[in-house]
Amino acid sequence: MQTDVYLILLYIGILLSVPLFFIGDFEFKKLYRILFGVIVMVTILETFGSYLASNGKQNVIYYNLIFVYLETLLLLYFYYNVFHNKKAKKYTALATVAFFLWAIIYSTFFQSLFVFHTVSYVMGGIILIFGSLYFFYGIMKEDWYHDQSLLGMPMFWIVTMIMFFYSGSLLYFSSINFISSQNIELLGKFNIIIQALSVLMYWVMGLSFYIPIWIERKSKIIGK
Repeated sequence: MQTDVYLILLYIGILLSVPLFFIGDFEFKKLYRILFGVIVMVTILETFGSYLASNGKQNVIYYNLIFVYLETLLLLYFYYNVFHNKKAKKYTALATVAFFLWAIIYSTFFQSLFVFHTVSYVMGGIILIFGSLYFFYGIMKEDWYHDQSLLGMPMFWIVTMIMFFYSGSLLYFSSINFISSQNIELLGKFNIIIQALSVLMYWVMGLSFYIPIWIERKSKIIGK
């Protein structure tokens, strides 16, 4: 996916999500604000990062700080608010603090921020994937949403896309250092796939919150 197309799609995702701010009676407003912040943050990062790269300037430090660390922490905060189980909330909080401390220690003593922190990204991705798996466990075994339509819950779609994105991106970023310059074309194709998954994930993060609103308004119309 070309960079310009990628950025345009990210901005469209933001614009399509903005109207949710003006809906007063909105059950999932806190979750929406967390994820909308993620979408805006990533879009600004990608725009600025693309600008720096096109001018031959270093941009890795920003991807480390925002994409590797801050986004992971915000998504863990999202999981903390989604989980129903107090024990799960506790473990999520501990994982968040541990990852934050790891970010400081690893950046200070082990690897410069001017080199992409593959190890940290993989660690954060694995934590988020485990969080996704526990979410599905809560649905199937603890019956979190027994009285609600699962397909009408934005959290279901969001967690599913987070798991898909990080499952694919972990393979990409963990192997990027082992791909020779002779396979740069292959790397480019993989990058297109990751960008497509990224756009899909961020769109789902914003637009899935329309689903319960649409279902509620549809039921009111049918009721009338």
